[in-house]
Amino acid sequence: MEVSGVKRINQIIKRTLNVIERSKGAIYDISESARREVRELKEELNLLKKQANEIMTECEELEVKVIKSRKRLAKINQEFEKYGEEEMKTAYQETNDLIVKLAVARERERQIILRRNDVERRLKNSIETVSKAEKLMFQVSTVFDYLSGDLQRMDEHFESSENKRMLAIRIIRTQEDERRRIAREIHDGPAQAMSNVVLKAEICEKLAGVDIGKAIAELKSLKDVVRGCLKDVRRIIYDLRPMSLDDLGLKPTLQKYIENFSCQHNLKIDLRIRGNIDRLNDKNIVLAIFRVIQESLNNIRKHANATHALIQMECNEKYITVRIKDDGKGFDISTLNQARRDEESGFGLFGMKERVELLEGEFYIDSVIGSGTTIRIQLPYGLQGVIL
Repeated sequence: MEVSGVKRINQIIKRTLNVIERSKGAIYDISESARREVRELKEELNLLKKQANEIMTECEELEVKVIKSRKRLAKINQEFEKYGEEEMKTAYQETNDLIVKLAVARERERQIILRRNDVERRLKNSIETVSKAEKLMFQVSTVFDYLSGDLQRMDEHFESSENKRMLAIRIIRTQEDERRRIAREIHDGPAQAMSNVVLKAEICEKLAGVDIGKAIAELKSLKDVVRGCLKDVRRIIYDLRPMSLDDLGLKPTLQKYIENFSCQHNLKIDLRIRGNIDRLNDKNIVLAIFRVIQESLNNIRKHANATHALIQMECNEKYITVRIKDDGKGFDISTLNQARRDEESGFGLFGMKERVELLEGEFYIDSVIGSGTTIRIQLPYGLQGVIL
């Protein structure tokens, strides 16, 4: 190709990247606007539900009063000579006032219910907008990173251009998947908690000079929120890279992770180890084993409907073998070929397989519908220089 042709292609790519970059900003703005609207609508919906309950209670009470007042009016009317005209007028006026109040309350109830239904509809639409914006942002980011990414470092490892392209896309998708997951976890966890901290701090500030007792109670609640936020942050950090993996080794880290996972998700997990896994000094192998077990347990939690999982690890002189078995619903292995073509499914399994194969290991999966799933990996010792 002539130099001028290459320049034109580069110019086209640059213009395309500029358009994509602007589109990312616009999509982000739409997403953030929709998120704000979701928060505001949720607050308004909670208030409307509270108001609806209050007005329904008020209507019920007024209906009882109207019935009693009408009965009293009927009694006075029947025994007019006993009560007189003045008491008759008073009873009539009281009944009429109650009927008017009931009509007004019912109209308010109707308006609140209409408003509540409208807010629920808008909230549903806003949530759908957020979901669509996130998905679109992921797709746009994937295209942007693929066009702008430098993949030349992969050339010496892959001869096939098709393999290079597929690996690049998978790496980018994995990065974006992880970024999206972390962003969602931070947004739904620490970010929301910190908003609550600011709100409670403002409440404490207002109560400090008015009601010290309530201010102290709010401060206690504030401490609980901060503790929860800190716990969420630590969990997110742990999921990214357990520090104990470097400090303590694979066995203690797995034992602690499995204990926490089992408690959080009500899943019985047995860990059985044969051989001395403390001899594993290759950080790539240690990390690969931990990630495969972590991803497998997450898949069991999300998809298997299992009550029990068994993790078996066995070390010999040349290999380490890991088996993860569950008693869940299982699935049809033949569907994995379709899942490979589907961007939204099956990627966790293929990510595990590729990680293991990069370490020159073997990855097997066996599943029968109704009988659970078994994943087995086998990794050789002593591989160096492979970065995962």
